[in-house]
Amino acid sequence: MAYNLDEKFDIILQDVQFLKDNDVVFKKILAPELIIKRERGNADIAALVRIVIGQQISNKVANTLWQKLTNDINPNDADDLLNANDDQLRSYGLSRQKITYVRGLAQSVKDKAINIESWINADDDTVKNEITALKGFGPWSAQIFMMFHLCHRHIWPAGDLGLQLGLQIYMDEETKPTEKEARNKQILFKGRETAAAFLLWELKGDSLP
Repeated sequence: MAYNLDEKFDIILQDVQFLKDNDVVFKKILAPELIIKRERGNADIAALVRIVIGQQISNKVANTLWQKLTNDINPNDADDLLNANDDQLRSYGLSRQKITYVRGLAQSVKDKAINIESWINADDDTVKNEITALKGFGPWSAQIFMMFHLCHRHIWPAGDLGLQLGLQIYMDEETKPTEKEARNKQILFKGRETAAAFLLWELKGDSLP
């Protein structure tokens, strides 16, 4: 049965509630009345640009820079992105490397080398491979887009620092797990990995990854 993105995201939120109600650790640590405030983003070029801006900076700073960019140009218009000069893009906090990434993305969309809409019904591996083929987009970028914009249910970003810190609390360990150790913990949440990541991010005291 095919689901639209809103329906897929609703399933993830149902998974969140299931884990809150049934996982022994989450039941113990999280308050029963806690509401996980998560929203689905659009599956479009703007979402990928926003991911680039957010790489290696805090969410607060990234949100401020994103507001500046969207006040000036349309991040869903590949031509707008390509026509912006270096100084303009730098004013949005984009380094030389990030400018290259954004322009490469915009050019790929303009040339129809990628079709973001086609990812809506594609499987995990297909989407991950096409996103990571773009310069500057690694596995983490692909995973975040798949979780929040394509609503994939089984994404486990083991390399994410926030998830590792959440796992440290979940496992009641003195040190955070390595990426390999975090990957091995995926089995604990098999079938509801995306929802588990949402809850682990909540454990670390930040509602965002």
